[in-house]
Amino acid sequence: MQITVEDLSPIKKKIGVELPPEEVRAEIEQAYRGLQQRARIKGFRPGRVPRAVLERYYGEQVRSEVIGKLIQDSYLRALEEHHLHAVARPEIVADEVKPEAGLRYSATIEIKPTFDVTSYDDLEVERKVAPVSEEAIDAQIERFRQSLAQFARREDRDVVEHGDLVEIGYTGVVDGRAVAGASAQSRVVEVGAGTFPPPFDEKLVGLKRGDSTHIEVAYPAQHHAREIAGKRVTFRVEVKEIGRKELPALDDEFAKDHGECGSLAELRDKVRGALESAAAREADDAMRAALVRTLLERNPIAVPEALVERRFDAMLHDLGLPETTPSDADPERAAQLDALRAELRQRARESVQSALVLERVAAQEHLEVTDAEIDERVAEALRGAARERERLAEIYRTPEARREVRERIAQEKALDWIAGHARVTSDAQN
Repeated sequence: MQITVEDLSPIKKKIGVELPPEEVRAEIEQAYRGLQQRARIKGFRPGRVPRAVLERYYGEQVRSEVIGKLIQDSYLRALEEHHLHAVARPEIVADEVKPEAGLRYSATIEIKPTFDVTSYDDLEVERKVAPVSEEAIDAQIERFRQSLAQFARREDRDVVEHGDLVEIGYTGVVDGRAVAGASAQSRVVEVGAGTFPPPFDEKLVGLKRGDSTHIEVAYPAQHHAREIAGKRVTFRVEVKEIGRKELPALDDEFAKDHGECGSLAELRDKVRGALESAAAREADDAMRAALVRTLLERNPIAVPEALVERRFDAMLHDLGLPETTPSDADPERAAQLDALRAELRQRARESVQSALVLERVAAQEHLEVTDAEIDERVAEALRGAARERERLAEIYRTPEARREVRERIAQEKALDWIAGHARVTSDAQN
């Protein structure tokens, strides 16, 4: 087998492969020998079908299978011999196969770029920690209090008004079919809280206890549930009860019963500490993001489009966005989707760039990732996905998945190293 490698760019290579005639003929002969034992053709005993007959019946099939096998096997050998790691499927172009002339084809692949990262051990960054105000503490405690509100039946009227709590039963229907997960026998909603997309809340106002109605809701194209994304759902709604919020008193007893604190003052201190910890984490995240931006500015690199597309597709999936704009979308909605996809694609490119640069820093600083660290990260992921544990466990057993986990941990270690060697100035925001 003869192999040539042509550099098309720092991230793209063209591999030329030529297989000799004897290798092609041997593979074809082996294919026909196996076929002769399996073929069942009327008028011939098993194992006794003449070669000419087999070629007439199965010639194209044998040809296709042999070419596929030869290309797959030789392509993998070529990658191994030249120490190439393709990041996506190759673009294969094969010449016409003639047993007497052998097989020639080319495979164009994208690879991770080879480069050295420079100027990463003296970065400067400011760490800004936002102060926690008394108003923020008040708001957090009020959110906690609101979450403990009880439903109290309204005795003064039987008509729904804005701000009421309403117990409803509902079923969502699209194209005459009930939508899975879009129904409930009993659910309490706060009118005006935006639990459902508009105009659901508005249509509840004015209904009486015991009334039934139909409410049509247009769901956005980026909705996480694909079954209703970009569609109009008709809800069959029954008003079962009308009520109001009954909030617990905000006093020391509230702190003891719900905040595991001895007093309201102690609860405020507890909330302050939690908010300060959250502010510190946000400051750390912002600082690290700034370090990565500076790192990429100092080390611009080209990235494989296959990796960008893979990351972009994952972002679309996570957000429940369509790959293309629906043909029936109005112009304004179509423009919004196009702009959002353009933004996501740029974020995907930056994500791939940062991953590659951090991987390289990890390699240059010899930041190793152990099998035990990979096992712990996998175990952590499985603990957080009880419903899909078996399926995820099977995926994480593959070499590809473990390699991805190893790369993510290496990137984290590299960013830790960079942050640890950076000159950090602290500035609490006022």
